[in-house]
Amino acid sequence: YDRGNCSTAATDRRQVFNVSGVAETPKFSIKALRLLGSGWRFSPLVKIMTGAYMSITTSQDRALSGTTAQRVDQVLASPYGDKSISNYLNPAAFALPATGALGHSGSYSVRGPGLWQFDMSLSRTVQVRENQKLEFRAEAFNVTNSFHPDAPTTVLNSNIFGQITTAR
Repeated sequence: YDRGNCSTAATDRRQVFNVSGVAETPKFSIKALRLLGSGWRFSPLVKIMTGAYMSITTSQDRALSGTTAQRVDQVLASPYGDKSISNYLNPAAFALPATGALGHSGSYSVRGPGLWQFDMSLSRTVQVRENQKLEFRAEAFNVTNSFHPDAPTTVLNSNIFGQITTAR
């Protein structure tokens, strides 16, 4: 009954892709260019990962065990709606289990929305003395200012089931 994906969503990411790089300006031979253009570094970082796994539950005590947050039955092969903010999960894909029974949907069996992010840094190293350097650095996270949806509501008998109401 409790066999399923890991319940720690932050550590159970099946696909994670990170790529980063560093580009540095050359050391120019002309003094004016060397003072203005040498020592700059541009470092982009792109992160793409799949979403965390979720369990679809009910706030009712369907199993008559005295506890709530019990899993429901999955009745359609695909649990997803059109994966939009207002219809990420399809309510018709799930049903409440019979009274006195446990739901048969798996533990953490539905994947939430994925994430992509573009971060970058720009830095410049200036030679102060022969063996001393000074680095100026600026970093920016989520440079594209993109919307990153959080997990949808997973309580089946909620009036906002399957909707994404928060962001990361």
